[in-house]
Amino acid sequence: MARFTIHVAGDAPNRDAALERAVLVRDGWSWGAFLFGPFWLMANRHWLTGFLALIGLVLIAAAIVALPVPAGAMAMLWLLVAWLFGLEGSSLRRFALRRGGYDEAGVVVGTAGEALEQRAFASLGTDVPARTGSPAVLGLFPQARTRP
Repeated sequence: MARFTIHVAGDAPNRDAALERAVLVRDGWSWGAFLFGPFWLMANRHWLTGFLALIGLVLIAAAIVALPVPAGAMAMLWLLVAWLFGLEGSSLRRFALRRGGYDEAGVVVGTAGEALEQRAFASLGTDVPARTGSPAVLGLFPQARTRP
């Protein structure tokens, strides 16, 4: 089972609006952050943190080119940076959310999915109805037709 932290918008006008914008962040290793680094941050809408990380990687690459670094050491350095992103990717997301005005509201344990969201909202003391079945009307217009 994975552990997720719940982040709610601190600047929302009421509790329902804050919960509507709630974000669950998985704790632990992140393969996306390991493989893609700053681009993973940007894909998760953490633009400033992603750009700062990208600038840091460019500076590291410039230092490697400027200094006589053996190929094996260069590969180890890039692997170490990628490993650091994999370990700290979720922490970087939490930091960016906190900087964006989100407050950490709690922790929930489970597997990702709708049941986890239900458990997260229940831990916050909010009754969230479960989605059951399919919508009453299919198609582009959700309102049922009425004849004049």
